[in-house]
Amino acid sequence: MEGLPNIDLLESLLENYMFDIDGAIAVAICDRDGFIIASDSKEKAGTESDSVMGAISAFLDIYIDRIKNEFQTQSNFFNITSMQDKKFAYCSMGSRSILTTIADPTTSDLELRIYSEYIAGKVELVLEGIDNVSTEIPEIIRVLSKRREGKLPKGQFTSKLILTGDFRVGKTSLIKRFVENLFSESYISTIGVEISKKTVVMDEDTKINFVLWDIGGQISSMAPYRHRFYEGSSAAFIVIDRTRPNNLESVKTWYDDIKKSVLRDIPVVIVGNKSDLQDKLVITEEEIKIVAKELGFHYILTSALTGENVNEAFLYIAYRFIEKA
Repeated sequence: MEGLPNIDLLESLLENYMFDIDGAIAVAICDRDGFIIASDSKEKAGTESDSVMGAISAFLDIYIDRIKNEFQTQSNFFNITSMQDKKFAYCSMGSRSILTTIADPTTSDLELRIYSEYIAGKVELVLEGIDNVSTEIPEIIRVLSKRREGKLPKGQFTSKLILTGDFRVGKTSLIKRFVENLFSESYISTIGVEISKKTVVMDEDTKINFVLWDIGGQISSMAPYRHRFYEGSSAAFIVIDRTRPNNLESVKTWYDDIKKSVLRDIPVVIVGNKSDLQDKLVITEEEIKIVAKELGFHYILTSALTGENVNEAFLYIAYRFIEKA
């Protein structure tokens, strides 16, 4: 691991994680050798806290070799093991760390998975040296974690997701980050539409083939053609640039444009992009939240530059789509 991690950020992430999951007893971030970097527990101090963290250490000692052998070629994995009166969940969303959680046996497996993958992804960003990572947990994560449990439908499914919004808000960059995990500093305006594809594996028997339509932001000049781009959409992102004054006002314009061609109700998410540029932000989360509530949408704050919350935005659409499949 290069340099020292920002322990304050890691501890804040863990504290919010513990607060949101009632059944969580303790959580620890460790490296791939089982060394604990940061931890938190419901028992903040004393012998009970020591015994809980001792249980995590013992679990890691037992399972670290198995984790290395079973997942040695994978940077992303999640697993739950039940031992006596506790659940142990371990999760990784990158090459640097493993998030281990001890939970009450009544805690939902889905809740543990959704939160673990989200927090583990944030941990990786912090360990990469990114210091402006938000430790707040988005409402979308809470919604996903509370959805109905049960087996996902088996098979391969195709979902058409359209990304709309004014020019230079970062639609193309969000797709590039999601599809290739890359970010380009150069900018070339999308004229008309560009189409990308990515397969998301929900579990071993369920896959979603995303067809991503990156629709150019020239709302006036492309108006005669856009209805063809919208047709057949399963969901939509309306992307805004949080550093651009009044850009939030474009959400209603784009939504009205979508409704002309998509007559059925589809999930719509307001994506507040460029959230890493904290010194330049002029649109607050509260302002986005008000518009989202007014229109009946969910919202999420993203950074295509760092990758923060990008996968989560697409994952939300994947779950919403598969629930109707």
